[in-house]
Amino acid sequence: MKYLNYDFIAPTHLHYLKSYRYKGTDQSLLYNYILSPLAEFCLRFVPMNVAPNVLTLMGLACIILPHILFFFVMGDNFAGFIPNWLLWLTALLHMLYMNFDNLDGKQARRTKNSSPLGMILDHNFDSMIILLQGTSMTTAMQFGNTIFSVILYIIPSVPFYIIAHEEYYTHEMNLPIINAAAEGTISVAVVFAATAYYGCDMWLQKLPWFFNYQINQFVMLMFIISVIITMPAVFLKIKKFTSIASLLKQLRYFFFFNTVILYSILFTQTNVIQDHVRAYMYTVGFTMSKAVGVVALNHVSNQNLPEYLNSIYIYIIILLNTISGQILGKTIIDEGCLIQFAAIISFLIHIHFLYNMARQISEALNIKIFQINSTNK
Repeated sequence: MKYLNYDFIAPTHLHYLKSYRYKGTDQSLLYNYILSPLAEFCLRFVPMNVAPNVLTLMGLACIILPHILFFFVMGDNFAGFIPNWLLWLTALLHMLYMNFDNLDGKQARRTKNSSPLGMILDHNFDSMIILLQGTSMTTAMQFGNTIFSVILYIIPSVPFYIIAHEEYYTHEMNLPIINAAAEGTISVAVVFAATAYYGCDMWLQKLPWFFNYQINQFVMLMFIISVIITMPAVFLKIKKFTSIASLLKQLRYFFFFNTVILYSILFTQTNVIQDHVRAYMYTVGFTMSKAVGVVALNHVSNQNLPEYLNSIYIYIIILLNTISGQILGKTIIDEGCLIQFAAIISFLIHIHFLYNMARQISEALNIKIFQINSTNK
C-alpha cells in the first residue's frame, strides 16, 4: 500500500491538527427541540467503547443499503413504479442516518474523542450521501434518465460546497434557524414517504395554477429558489474574512466540472445519458465529495486551498470529446465508455483521498480511526 500513499498535509502543518477544535452552532428549532433531544435519548444506549467514527459509518450504511436496493429493483431506470416497501424503508433509514449523524458528535464529546479526522469524515460522508440518496430521490420523483436527474443532485451540492468554504474562512459552522442539515434533510425523508403514500405518479401531475408545471418540476424550482435566497447570507459571512473575488476564484473548479457535465449532456451526439445517467451522477458526485474533503482537510491543517484538483483533467477530456462530436459529428472517444471510465476513476480517486487523509491524520495524532482512544492527543 505504500506505493499508494500520498500526504495531503505538508509536514510543517501537521502540528495544527493537535490544536484544532471544532466550533459550530445550529439554531434550527427542529434540531434543538426534536432531533438533538432524540439523539441525546439514544445516546444512553450507546456503549462508551463505541468510537464516534463507527456511528458516522453506520449513518452512511443507512444510505448505502437503500441505494443498493434501488439499483437491484430499478436497475438504471430512474423512473417508473417503485415498490412501497422500498420507499418506506428508504425514508426510515434516512431518519436513522440523521440520528447517527447527530449521535457521532455527541459520542465524541462524551468520550473526549473529538478529532479533526472525525470532522472530515463526517463532512465527507455527508457529501457522499447527497449523491447516493440523490440517485434514489430523483428516481422517486420520476425525473427519469434525463439531465434533470443530474441537476437535482447538483442543486444541494452547491450550498454544501460553499458552506464548506464558509467554515474554512470563518473557522466556524453556524447554521441558521432553517438549514439544509436539519429541515433540508428531513424533507428528503418526506419525499420518500409522500411517494410511498400517494404513489409515484403524483410527481407527474400538472399544476394548472403554475404554468402547467409538473409537481416534480415545481419542487425542483423551489429547491433552486431556496438556494438563491440563502446563499447571499453565506457570502456576506465569508466577505468578512476574504474578498468575494477571492472566494469565486476558489469556486471556479467546482463550477467548471459541474458545467462540463451539463454541457456534455446537452450537446451529446448519442443521448448517452439515457443509458448512463448513474455514471454521470457518480462522476460529478465523487468529484464533489473529494473537493469537500480537501476543503475540510485544509481547514483543520491551516493550509491554503488549491486552485483546482487533478480530477480537472478528466473533465477537460470529457469537454474536448464533446466538442469533437459537435465539430466532426461523432466523438473521438465513445461517450458511454468515457463517462463510465470517468465514474470509476472519480470513485477510486475519492477512495484514495479518504485512505491517505485518514492514514496521515491518525498517524500524526497517534489515534485509532474506529476505536476509542484512551486520551485525545
